[in-house]
Amino acid sequence: MPYDLYLRALPYAFTPMPEDADKALPLLGKAIGLAPDYAAAHAIIAWCHEARYLRGGMQEETRLAALHHARLVIAVCGRDYETALTAFDRSFALSSSLALAPGFSSLVRAWKGDDAIAVEQANRALRLSPFDPLIYLPYIGLAYAHFAAGRFEEMVSAANLATQSNPRFTPPLILLAAALGCLDRSEDAKTVVQRLLELEPGITVSSAIRSACYENPENIAALGSALGKAGLPET
Repeated sequence: MPYDLYLRALPYAFTPMPEDADKALPLLGKAIGLAPDYAAAHAIIAWCHEARYLRGGMQEETRLAALHHARLVIAVCGRDYETALTAFDRSFALSSSLALAPGFSSLVRAWKGDDAIAVEQANRALRLSPFDPLIYLPYIGLAYAHFAAGRFEEMVSAANLATQSNPRFTPPLILLAAALGCLDRSEDAKTVVQRLLELEPGITVSSAIRSACYENPENIAALGSALGKAGLPET
């Protein structure tokens, strides 16, 4: 049954890292083969391709596959923030109790520079679903917002909580390393960088900052500088 295939794919999709996405996609492909209009499966397929795109080499065909399956990933792969935020706002109107939408929205708001809104929406998601398997998303939104605002201690806390929720997902570790670099906590930063390299061999400053979709290029440059200070290889 399509739903059974969808459920079997979710644990892999929720990581979300390329090697796990590669395990989820065949199951989801079978699901939409049986039910071509299965919207939830298409959404998770898009998410898997987003993970493969950002943490698997930034291949153009992968980006296009993500965009083909779900418009919501435009915020990350296409950087069409307004379209994404319109979709999130529509979801808020339809259901005020859904935690996933404010969690994702906090990320986009932080990237756009709406730090106060990003923090508010992240905290809303955390209140709505404190034990959600995707709770790392609002924590990452908080970390991005805190970095842009220069609140590095708060960024360490948010990134740590995101990492605890999803230990194999590298973006929280990237943010944690950057925060520790900004705070001159070199030994702690070195430990985080070592873990990053274990999970994503070959990761560099230039590849790490690709997942930071800040609209303001100064924030991206500052993140790169912080990661270099933390000890991540430049290239």
